[in-house]
Amino acid sequence: MTHDDTQQNTSAHRAGPDVGALVMLFILGLSFAFILVLNRVAAEAGLPFIPFVFWQSLGAGVILFALAAMAGGLPSRQWSHVRVYIVTGLLNFTIPYLIFTFVAAKVPSGVLSLGLSLVPVTIYALALIFRLDRFRVVRFGGILLGLIGVLFVLVPSTSLPSPDIAGWVALGFAAPLCYALNAVLVAVMRPPEGGSVQFSAGLTFVGTVTMLVVMVVTGQWWAFGGEWSDGHWATLIAMANNALAFYLIFALIKRAGPVFFSMVNYIATLVGIGVGIWFFGDANSLWIWAALVLIGAGLVLVNLAPAQGDAAASGGD
Repeated sequence: MTHDDTQQNTSAHRAGPDVGALVMLFILGLSFAFILVLNRVAAEAGLPFIPFVFWQSLGAGVILFALAAMAGGLPSRQWSHVRVYIVTGLLNFTIPYLIFTFVAAKVPSGVLSLGLSLVPVTIYALALIFRLDRFRVVRFGGILLGLIGVLFVLVPSTSLPSPDIAGWVALGFAAPLCYALNAVLVAVMRPPEGGSVQFSAGLTFVGTVTMLVVMVVTGQWWAFGGEWSDGHWATLIAMANNALAFYLIFALIKRAGPVFFSMVNYIATLVGIGVGIWFFGDANSLWIWAALVLIGAGLVLVNLAPAQGDAAASGGD
């Protein structure tokens, strides 16, 4: 973690992902799915969701800043770096985490994790808009399959435990859009110098400050008060889990490129649905399973051909 992301060159991208990248991919997929589980545990324990997001960001920041100091320096204060912290802090943490935590108690975790599968196809759609890739029929077909999969969740009255939660599901699916937009903007904005641990530490700084402002505005305060519960443990575990996830996001994209990185969302979806059934007793309808198959097929189509912008999208590293 100290030097791996500052010494690799662009030939790593041309050589394709290695065993280390595969290990990182599966660890990150488990971490993403675990985020949804921890959010739901905290929500069911009655923790106020805004302070919960604040504390997990602050805790992750303490861990990452300590690692950054040991890894050769704190995050750079150059504007080219600061703007990456701001973009990733808002789009990769504050906004999606608020959404996920807010809807966690209202929507089954398996359904929420299904939205993570939309990130790869959404990244490709945004890459076309930002001209990071060219139009391909196969990939466009993947986008259409992903959209049909979402409609399988939102439209049929029997696909959800209650049709009344369709609006909450739609709101929950806005979080993956933030993740996709974040990936594309970072691909354009990330400077070649700087390590992943420094960038992830900067992300948590922005996330912590913005969540502190949100707490002040809303008047929601909580500092591990009340009787110790599963929600308190979930907060502590979320701190370490977020530190790991934020570091791996930057490190994996640099090591193997954004297209390979996008596969993490499919892993998170499978794990999230499995955990929802096993841990929370969620019951998914045939519509949900059909949606998962369609989104998975769309993901495969999107990743069939290498994106022309992979090397550039990795930040020039």
